[in-house]
Amino acid sequence: MEKFTFLIPVFNDWDNLNILLKQIDKKISPFNDRFDVIVLNDASTIKQSIEKQKFNKINLIKVLNLKKNLGSQRALAIGLKYISDLEEETKIILMDADGEDDPNLLDKIIDHSKKFPNKIIAINRTKRNEKIIFRFMYEIHYLLTLLVTGKKVRFGNYSLINSDKLKNLLSNGDLWGAYSAAIVNNHTDIEPLFYERKVRYTGKTKMNLFMLLFHSLRIISVFNKRVYLASIIYILFFILIYFIYNHILFLLLIFFIIFFNTIIFTISINNKKEYLDDYFRFIKNVDSIY
Repeated sequence: MEKFTFLIPVFNDWDNLNILLKQIDKKISPFNDRFDVIVLNDASTIKQSIEKQKFNKINLIKVLNLKKNLGSQRALAIGLKYISDLEEETKIILMDADGEDDPNLLDKIIDHSKKFPNKIIAINRTKRNEKIIFRFMYEIHYLLTLLVTGKKVRFGNYSLINSDKLKNLLSNGDLWGAYSAAIVNNHTDIEPLFYERKVRYTGKTKMNLFMLLFHSLRIISVFNKRVYLASIIYILFFILIYFIYNHILFLLLIFFIIFFNTIIFTISINNKKEYLDDYFRFIKNVDSIY
């Protein structure tokens, strides 16, 4: 028998979380393993309302209540550090609470983890259901990340990682920047699974174009050394082209690259390992719900 721990960040999405927990319990019913749930309450402004219900397979539910809203990425980083400090062998399944991470895929994820016990199972999105402008901006985000870092980051939070891999993942500040980027930057043993991203159970997404842009920059900031190296190459290339063609466009491109690097540097200096080492100062309390 193996142990699995679901790690779910929540900001006010209590109704969706209750639906998700029921779906999870139903989907894991065929497996003879232990299943725990850790909910990361990211300083919700709506009172916690996890329904008191009987689960067939979920063994316990804990809620880590954060003192202030940190965003899902840093909430997940705190949750992973918390699990790491428990020093228990477990397979961690990270999911969003809104239902867009399809729980119907859980049987495949669990089976895959048993088939590839030393792999990180990353759930890659094949199709999104947002508006056209959002789908277009996501593709720009993927392309920009690839151009400036040379890395493909095609998955989000939905994934499975073994607790024995957390030590390496927590050894630097990458995880404080963005979970998926930290995985790609620190591990090569990734096994992909593909799925179509679903729509939310209820309510509207909190994501907007500004948040998507900032999320993209935070992912890129994890690869800051690659960005700086690529930028030097681009700048030298555009300087050479400028001297050949003497066109102001190439100067503008150079200034844009410098400006872009300034933003990445500003974001990356906040990706500090010290925040994870002292993570408990962000936790208000821990509630045992079930």
